[in-house]
Amino acid sequence: MQKILLLSLMAGWMFLASCGNEKSHKIPETDPASVAGDSALLLNDGKVGMVISDIPFPFEILEDLHDSRIPFDQKAVNPGSNIAKYNQYNSKALNLGIYGADLAYVVTYEQFQQIGAYVKNAKKLADDLNIPFAFNQEMLDKYNKFKDNKDSLSRVVYDSYNAVDKTLKGDDRVGIAALVVTGSWLEGLYLSSHTFVNADKSDSNNGLYNTIGAQKQSLGIVVKLLEEYKKDPYVAKLIEELKTITAQYDQVTGNAVMDEKQLRLVNEKVEKLRNKIVEGL
Repeated sequence: MQKILLLSLMAGWMFLASCGNEKSHKIPETDPASVAGDSALLLNDGKVGMVISDIPFPFEILEDLHDSRIPFDQKAVNPGSNIAKYNQYNSKALNLGIYGADLAYVVTYEQFQQIGAYVKNAKKLADDLNIPFAFNQEMLDKYNKFKDNKDSLSRVVYDSYNAVDKTLKGDDRVGIAALVVTGSWLEGLYLSSHTFVNADKSDSNNGLYNTIGAQKQSLGIVVKLLEEYKKDPYVAKLIEELKTITAQYDQVTGNAVMDEKQLRLVNEKVEKLRNKIVEGL
């Protein structure tokens, strides 16, 4: 039942599929709340829908991590105190995605006592980005109602981030949505690679090499999405950093399976970028 739920949540993350046909590729430097109707946040030919629909919310990779008996790592998640560092729209959007993945992580591992802190931080960033319905009182009541039910909480997390999608899509702020998606995907990869690197290896978790290796495909899709906004200096730098991860993945050639050495090298690149983002750089 849990696997069915998580797969349905992944399918739900195939958002923005019907985004507009306006033409432009730049994310404005101004406050996103003031540019809700700015065509600079839209892509032409429906490209963003085709691309974002292939980027999964990290529930599945985190569930694989949990099923492989990799221990929960409290030090791996983004500390709540870091929220004070996020003063620019790009940092807020990326870390809204990161906190979403952290929220999925604590729910997956049934660390229910931590949910409130991550919901609070996600709400703060969503409010700052003028996405009020993602964590409104009705949604907060649901988090409280299902505070010790993994399946129900997984659904509520999805509903919150679906509300992020709908608001950004409705306001034509697709560039902001791209950064939220990038943050959540990157954090999912970071949590899985970082905790697996530091875990004892056994037959029960050997399949995670394939799981993490398969993220190369999603990485290519993330880069493709962001390249639509490469005129923005921040995004251009982000793409450059992501391509260093791609280059490391490319060391695994042909039908070869990632080994421990390659896992460590990929994790180093992922961790370097992720840590810059959570520090607000």
